[in-house]
Amino acid sequence: MSSNNLIRLPVIDSQVTTACGSVEKFTSASPRAIYEGKWVFFCTPLCQEEFIQNPGLSCYADQMKNKAE
Repeated sequence: MSSNNLIRLPVIDSQVTTACGSVEKFTSASPRAIYEGKWVFFCTPLCQEEFIQNPGLSCYADQMKNKAE
């Protein structure tokens, strides 16, 4: 993968919006996944695992649906 294709992480201690819409401080241990070319952040590892199992049934899908309405 070339450096032009890297998906950069936020700066440590910056704020990120999680899949459920809450705002959290980003750390190196923050649960996250790449989805459709973007980082998606999670409140807990359990939320991350649920997303990995089925993104369409996750809180992220609910947030995207609400943004579209």
